[in-house]
Amino acid sequence: MNSLPPDAPEPLPPIPLARLRAVLAAQGAAPRKRHGQHFLHDTNLLAAIVRDGTVGADDTVLEVGPGPGLLTRHLLATGARVLAVEIDPAMTAVAAQLVEPRLSERLTWFESDAMAGGRRLSQATEEALGRCTKFVANLPYQISGPLLGGLLVRKAGPDPIVAMVQREMAERLLGSPGQKSWGPLGVLAALGARGAIRRRVPPGAFWPVPKVDSAVVVLERRADQPGPEDLDRLQAFLPLAFHTRRKTLVNSVAAATGLKSGEVTERLGKQENVEKLRAEAFDELELLDLARHWASHASGAHERPDPG
Repeated sequence: MNSLPPDAPEPLPPIPLARLRAVLAAQGAAPRKRHGQHFLHDTNLLAAIVRDGTVGADDTVLEVGPGPGLLTRHLLATGARVLAVEIDPAMTAVAAQLVEPRLSERLTWFESDAMAGGRRLSQATEEALGRCTKFVANLPYQISGPLLGGLLVRKAGPDPIVAMVQREMAERLLGSPGQKSWGPLGVLAALGARGAIRRRVPPGAFWPVPKVDSAVVVLERRADQPGPEDLDRLQAFLPLAFHTRRKTLVNSVAAATGLKSGEVTERLGKQENVEKLRAEAFDELELLDLARHWASHASGAHERPDPG
C-alpha cells in the first residue's frame, strides 16, 4: 500500500449521501439513536474540522465515535495516525468500505464504549489517550459532557481537543460566571483550557438530521492548569455547589450533603458571599478556593461529579 506524502496529501473525493446509505444497507447497518449517531457528511466541514485541529503527519489522533469513517478519512489524509474508539461493531465494516485502502494502514480500531461504568473513561479510551497527541471527533451527543469532563481533568493529554457537540453543550463548555450555562463542565474547561467556538453547524449538515444545532469547539490546554490534587477536590465539590441552582451556594451544599447551612459555612472557611450568592455567581478560581476549603474541613466521602 502507498501512503500519502505527509507534506502534500491528495484531496479526498466526497462520499455522496446515496453511497453512504447504500454501504450501510449492504452491511445491515443503520444510524442508531441509542448511540447518538448523526453522521456529518458535508465534505467542506469535515476538512475544516481537521484544519481546526491543526492535524499533521506527525500526529496520532484520538477519534471517539467515528461511525462510518467520514471524518476519519480526512484525518488520515493528513498523514496522521488515527485511533478510533467505536461502540458499534457494524460501523467498522462500513468504514472498511468507505476509507480508502491507501489510508487505512494508519488506522487502529478500538471496538469499545468510550465510557465505563460510573461515567468514567473506558479502558480503551484511556489506552488511546496514552498514545495520542490530539483529539478530534464528532461526538455522540449523550457522552459529550462526561467524556470532555474526563479529558479536562487529565493533567496530560491531547492538545488541542476539537469536538463537534450540541450548541447547548458548547455554551456550557464556554460559559462565564453569572450565565445560566455556567456549571461544573464550564469551570473545569476554564481552569484546564482556553476554548472557543470555531464554527457553528446547522442540522442539515448531518444524516440523520438532528433536532438541534451543533458547534465545533476547540480547547487548547493551559500550562497553568491546577494539579491533580486540586482537580480531585474540585470534582468532589462542584456537584455539591451546583446541586440546586436556585439556592445559594451554602444551601445547595447543605441540600446535597444533609448538613446544616451553618456547618457548611464553617467548612467553607466562612468565605465571603457564600451565604448570599448562588454557585453560578463565582468564577473558576473562587470555586477552586472554596473546593480547597471544603476538602480541608469536610470529613467523609462525597459523590463524585458528573461534569456535564
